[in-house]
Amino acid sequence: MDMIISLVSRHNKVFTRNRMLVFFSMLSVLIVIALYAIFLQKTQLDAIEQYMPVTQSIKQMVNEWMVAGLLSIIAVTTTLGVFGIYVKDLETKTTADFLTTAASRAKIQVSYVISALLIGFMMTMLAFICCEIFLVATGGELLSWYATIKIIGILLLAVILSSTLNLFLVLFVKTQNAFSTLNTIIGTAIGFLCGVYVPMGALPSYVQSMIHYFPISHTTVLLRDAFMADSIQNVFKGNEAFAENYMLQYGIIYEINGTVISNISSVLFIVGTIMVVGVVAIIIFSRKHK
Repeated sequence: MDMIISLVSRHNKVFTRNRMLVFFSMLSVLIVIALYAIFLQKTQLDAIEQYMPVTQSIKQMVNEWMVAGLLSIIAVTTTLGVFGIYVKDLETKTTADFLTTAASRAKIQVSYVISALLIGFMMTMLAFICCEIFLVATGGELLSWYATIKIIGILLLAVILSSTLNLFLVLFVKTQNAFSTLNTIIGTAIGFLCGVYVPMGALPSYVQSMIHYFPISHTTVLLRDAFMADSIQNVFKGNEAFAENYMLQYGIIYEINGTVISNISSVLFIVGTIMVVGVVAIIIFSRKHK
């Protein structure tokens, strides 16, 4: 156990001291903020303005939509950044050096996973605090204790899911160049697959179906529900038909084959994905290092 703790501490220090690694882990977030400032916010406000005057409450609701998307993306990119350390250690034979100690391959691999979980959760929590400050500073109200605890639970689930999926992916990566390509692909695609870069309603039906079955997008849905539930109720009070249409268009709820997916279904889908992908990753790792 002491060996795993030492390795985790080492990985954490490598990540935090590498400014470029931290920057590229946050690059997708910066892209979302830029897109939101340039046109995403205006697009939503223009769409709503066709049905009702735009008020501060509506602007706040749209801000909450953006914040939920940001947090789900951070969970993915930061955990992937930690696994970049694993790929670098593999290529530079640092992992082989670890094997000269009492650490086994399994313990070394577990240390990277724990590090990804710790850094991913720490970064998402830091981002959550910053997002809450932003929402309050722009005229919103502090989240209730119930909503706060709910969001923290969703963020923990998002980090575990992201770490599991990223572990599975990096098991097929052996060089830093390959990892950079993977990082670029994920960093670019994650905003689309979580319905953040482009509203769900603006995408073709087959792309919407892909998003519906993309596990990480369900963490975005859960976060949007937690952040936006009160705002949607206040803004669309007495106009439930438009509220449901808005929620479908902007990925606040998912509808598959005419059925709206409940939060419980999203949680079960996420947990099921974690279990299945986790088992597959363990099998692949075991076969690679017989």
